[in-house]
Amino acid sequence: MQRLSLDKATLRVRDLDALTQVFGELLPLLIATPTGTVFELGSDARGHTQVLMLVKSATPSPPRRMTLEVPDTGFAALCKRLTARGARLYQSQGSSSPGCAWRVLSYPLPEGHHLQVVTIDPRRCAPMSIRPTAAGA
Repeated sequence: MQRLSLDKATLRVRDLDALTQVFGELLPLLIATPTGTVFELGSDARGHTQVLMLVKSATPSPPRRMTLEVPDTGFAALCKRLTARGARLYQSQGSSSPGCAWRVLSYPLPEGHHLQVVTIDPRRCAPMSIRPTAAGA
């Protein structure tokens, strides 16, 4: 499942084609019309489909900062495509604790919006180990 942080799951946009193209690289397209586009984010715990809607409008939404959490399995290919389009990769170096090896693609979008695509790279996490206590210590 992919998750997107949005206060509201609808963005009013002037250039529907440009933002449809961007999100089409990231999310499954459910519906496309001349005035709107709907992308699937995944399902919630109750099985309800979560969506992102783009609606063409003369009065667009103010710029938003969004975060999309994706599985690590497809991140390398996604990273290659988005960095070719101007995204920047930030990642933790020398992780010292388990589960903190974040990789973040920072991607400016049309109309002033900004997307961060995040994942945890388990290969770069510190190993988990349980150390026995010393006898008599």
